[in-house]
Amino acid sequence: PSPHASQEIKNANEAARFNPAVAASAAMPVLTMLAEDAEAKYGDSRRWSAVLVPLTTLVLPAVTFGSFVLYSFQEDAFWRLVPGTKRGLEAEAAWREHPIFANSQDPMEGLVNPDDFERGLEEAWEAAKPAGSTVTVQDKLKELSTQNNPHFQSWKQLSA
Repeated sequence: PSPHASQEIKNANEAARFNPAVAASAAMPVLTMLAEDAEAKYGDSRRWSAVLVPLTTLVLPAVTFGSFVLYSFQEDAFWRLVPGTKRGLEAEAAWREHPIFANSQDPMEGLVNPDDFERGLEEAWEAAKPAGSTVTVQDKLKELSTQNNPHFQSWKQLSA
């Protein structure tokens, strides 16, 4: 066969292949003829109201509130909001195992130069303290660290 004849055979093979996109576009006008007119009928609204009103006012709230009640009686309910729950302590311990968050409770964590910070704190304390006061920064920080303040103690000690 000549090159021209082989091209004709190739074109005939391509034309005979089934293309689903072409078939779908050809069937689309037929499908639109099957659809009903879009109109609201009197019986339809009553039928839907008979189903949706009890469903939305009785069944769904009962299921939702019942699920909430069952959840609220679990030991670890609201574990993100209540300090000291078992699941909350486990999550905190898991975060502490990660090397990036291991020292996140340390107030000096992230300071580039902690010595400079402490020196500046002492200088500011000396400038601001009342005349004749013998309290030093280190003594005051030590006193505050032993108090049961939420600023210095973790929440788990308060709820334990």
